[in-house]
Amino acid sequence: MPTNKDRPTKAERKQRARDAPALRQLANGVSDKYTTWSREALLQRIRELEGTATATASSSTTPIPAHLTGSDTSSIPGSPITATDSGEPISRPESPSNNYSPIETPRKKDRRPFDFSKYAKRHVAFRVAYFGWPYGGFASQGVNEIKTVESEIFNALMAARIIDDPLTCNYSRCGRTDRGVSGLGQVIALTVRSSLPKSSPHVIRSEGDGYVPETPNPDGPVLTQEEQEAKEGVYWKRGIKRNKDGSVFGELAYLNIINRLLPPDIRIVAWAPVSEDFNARFHCSWRQYKYFFPKGIIDIERMRTAAVKFLGTHDFRNFCKYDASKTIENYDRTIHEISIEPVPEHEFASRGSNEFYQLTLKGSAFLWHQVRCMMAVLFCVGQGLEEPDIIDKMMDLKQCPAKPNYDMASDLPLVLYDCHFENLEWQYQTEVDLVNDITPLRLYRAMEDQWSCYVTKSLMYSRMLQVLDKAMLQNLPEKGQQILLGDYAEQNAIKENNISLGGDLRMFMGKRYSGLMDRKKCLPTEVKAARHQEKKRIRLALESEANSANNSGNTSEVDSPAVESVATMEGPSAEVASSSSSFSAPTEATGESASLQLEEKSS
Repeated sequence: MPTNKDRPTKAERKQRARDAPALRQLANGVSDKYTTWSREALLQRIRELEGTATATASSSTTPIPAHLTGSDTSSIPGSPITATDSGEPISRPESPSNNYSPIETPRKKDRRPFDFSKYAKRHVAFRVAYFGWPYGGFASQGVNEIKTVESEIFNALMAARIIDDPLTCNYSRCGRTDRGVSGLGQVIALTVRSSLPKSSPHVIRSEGDGYVPETPNPDGPVLTQEEQEAKEGVYWKRGIKRNKDGSVFGELAYLNIINRLLPPDIRIVAWAPVSEDFNARFHCSWRQYKYFFPKGIIDIERMRTAAVKFLGTHDFRNFCKYDASKTIENYDRTIHEISIEPVPEHEFASRGSNEFYQLTLKGSAFLWHQVRCMMAVLFCVGQGLEEPDIIDKMMDLKQCPAKPNYDMASDLPLVLYDCHFENLEWQYQTEVDLVNDITPLRLYRAMEDQWSCYVTKSLMYSRMLQVLDKAMLQNLPEKGQQILLGDYAEQNAIKENNISLGGDLRMFMGKRYSGLMDRKKCLPTEVKAARHQEKKRIRLALESEANSANNSGNTSEVDSPAVESVATMEGPSAEVASSSSSFSAPTEATGESASLQLEEKSS
């Protein structure tokens, strides 16, 4: 009679019950020969098959569940023959063969490609907010190593199957901010996938979209949009409009779908349906920038006196960086509004020099680095290094025909604050969000979390400044005297011989400050444009010669195309080509002498 020791425990019975279906499936699926094997023998056979699969690196071998491992293997086929305590070898059960092949299972089917032709398309605008400090600018650079805001947005759009290809989605952007510059009101427009039916008047009609409209019956009634939707199975349930399959009728929850795939410092804030010919760049009425900076030793009133001189339409070629890739002939830009006001929302250190101000600038369009160049000159005026009339002198091409050599202001405090479009109503949710209302809340919480993080860091620095402000220094400024560190830093701010350019950027000016009008000038924009066009012509000529030589099969003629082409040129073209055979960009601050030399060559 079996005793309690011989009976399996409750845990063993549960384990056997869990293992029984898997063992039966393996035994029935491979061969009937395993039906007479014991449990331990089957487990050892499984281990052998698993080891064979690992050795052959076969991806089609069925993995063995982890719970089938770990038992006595003394009598399992395939295990090494061991000896008992008495030295007698242990025999193992006979098996038909010792050579087995791994268990083959059908491979997973390849994922079916997404069929965009089944869905309608529409043109929409997205309002984008981003903090550009860790990115190499907004616009995509075409290089995978450079992480930009636009590339992150494209990755999210393609991952969500909102677009198929960035090159074919009729994409446009309102502006392109530089490395480190942020944007709270950037706007992009593109053609996206829509969940609306192809019969909807809001989608784009195109050939090959699969929609074949019904031929209207001239004698029959004309169906309204509601009647057409009802005919397609759209119905109302509990105050919610639904499709035939029960899903919510309406547009995709673009904000929720895209934001879940974006980094936390990039968010799609709102969307708006627009016409197919809408362009985010050319349909923008005005753009607004803000620039934040601490007061420090800046005279705000002097700065305001100089800032108002920017109002109106002026030539800003001396307040921008020349872009050789664009053939800009008109540098006139219009500034509608400009103001410098304090920032009251934040808690700062008690000292007045740590107060923050913001410059608000609104205009129709801006040149490359225009705002940062304007701020650099305003900082010089505010710190008493330049007079306010320097703005008038630099905008007068007779007094200042070329841009003086000066550094731009920091990119960190600059933000593209708003972009305005006529008759454009932003939507912060879609019909789908009316059911659960999660998109607006998620967006708000995400921004709240980022705000809390950065304000916490800011408060820590603020508290540290307050501690340092009260630190007592001995024997300063004279022997036997003492002074607070905050007072001592404020007294020596003017003596430190550096210019604050916003953010954490400071420029050492040396013993003597050189005025902007007395500095070396960059090459005039006309000379730069002529030099760039000449280099472009030479490059195209070299490429044409190389292509023609490759097509003719005569490789000996293209051993040194640059030297040969330069040798065949005459006059100024040869001189320019020989001096710039590497096609490097010209140095801007080369002085007036370089400009005169180039003019003499071209004449």
